[in-house]
Amino acid sequence: MGKDNGPRISVNKLAECMSAKAGRKRQILRDQKYPDFKGMYYREATEAVSLCLASGLEDTTMLSKAVKLLEQAPAGKTGTLRRLNSNIDAIEAFESMLDTIDLKGGNPELGENRPEKLTFHGVEVSVRPEIVLRGHGKMGKPMVGALKVHFSKTFTLDAASAGIVSAVLQRYAEDKISGGDEIVGSQYCFVIDVGSKAVYPAAKSITARLKDVEAECQNIAALWPTITPDE
Repeated sequence: MGKDNGPRISVNKLAECMSAKAGRKRQILRDQKYPDFKGMYYREATEAVSLCLASGLEDTTMLSKAVKLLEQAPAGKTGTLRRLNSNIDAIEAFESMLDTIDLKGGNPELGENRPEKLTFHGVEVSVRPEIVLRGHGKMGKPMVGALKVHFSKTFTLDAASAGIVSAVLQRYAEDKISGGDEIVGSQYCFVIDVGSKAVYPAAKSITARLKDVEAECQNIAALWPTITPDE
């Protein structure tokens, strides 16, 4: 929750919001302001996929283990069963993508569980990269970046929305991760969209995209007080 219940949004939902029509935009903001599900919908898939990526894609056993545990979990309500099956589908989809994922020579490590947020025009943007990548560029210069995994099948990314996520990842890496003499390695700030089984490379030009993010967050801040739970 953002402090004082202020405007907040995840980076993936921000990317969707930027291409959404007015009605869908309000629904996204309502879901962010009054979330039905307390916790991460793709919690199990996120954990298994992150661990696999953190191993440099060399250890995939956690994927099959996670699927087995999910299959054995007591389903309970229909919504719970749907969520468990969505996590299974996501893990199996990611497993089918392994040959298409290139970590660009970076050394992966798990992202923080409760990382700092970025703020644009008073809107807290939760970036929460699953993986931080570190490596070296030309002349041995240390580089750092962050990659994001997108799981939703109801809104899959395209080149434009993935470019927005990548731009925000690069800003996040610059503001929240890089330290000392590290520079942001833009090639490390790419996006894996499990829903569409696509890997989107890092955005090469981010200035215009970040200006669009600023403008969208300005709109979100203005809309936020008008969003009610019973629309």
